[in-house]
Amino acid sequence: MKMLSSVKQVAVAALLGLSAGAVSAATVTFSLDYMATNLKGNFATASGGTAVPVGTLVLTDLSDLHLGDGQTGVRSTLSLPGLNQFSSGVGSVFIASYELNFPGTETLSNSNWRNVSGLGVTNIEWEENGTTGTAPNRWTPWLQEINFAAGSFVNGTTSTIDFLNGGGYDGFTVAALLGNPVENTNATLPDAYVWIRIRSTGQGIATGSNGKWWEPATFNAAGGRLDVLSVTPVPEPGTYAMLIAGLGLIALAARRRFPAG
Repeated sequence: MKMLSSVKQVAVAALLGLSAGAVSAATVTFSLDYMATNLKGNFATASGGTAVPVGTLVLTDLSDLHLGDGQTGVRSTLSLPGLNQFSSGVGSVFIASYELNFPGTETLSNSNWRNVSGLGVTNIEWEENGTTGTAPNRWTPWLQEINFAAGSFVNGTTSTIDFLNGGGYDGFTVAALLGNPVENTNATLPDAYVWIRIRSTGQGIATGSNGKWWEPATFNAAGGRLDVLSVTPVPEPGTYAMLIAGLGLIALAARRRFPAG
């Protein structure tokens, strides 16, 4: 009983450590699988288990990549292989931007980012200058909108850019983003780390009436629109590997200390 209690206590401590470690992780993955439009929630709930995540955004501290160019900041890689699940079969489905929430970026310029590979970014709006929005329901003044040419980011496209510290700003770190999610005015709903607007030409986004998606889209002059968020960061796999290995060693040590019988 003492051994079991000891291991359980250490396991709880290790899990708390993992949660804290996520805040300082050098690499983190965000899964875009939360439907904010009409407050449908996670994809499993919204679709009855049929939908898959739209894709992922992976952020890595540049210092962890050892590029040798003296730059610090964060590398961002967006991949959305699940966009086609929203298609009605008419027109095309795409995103025009994604949004993050690094704090205090309102004075930055074009020298604070660079395209690396895949589809290039056309511009970054460093702050939205607003206090209300659609998904989630409250912005902070420094929310960044990373823009692509309209209609260019379609299913299977990827884009990698670097956010670069400089000009008196050093807030581009994975830890800074993890510590600064966009708050939701509805306390029962989760805060968000990443947001994408899924758009279409014509009536390109499916609605529940045709059985391909499970809710009506929000239609505007440009076609349909759905708002998808990532609300849970996932630390790099190495973090879990270290946790599992550590728990194994702890359990072995405890067993030796408290032998059976």
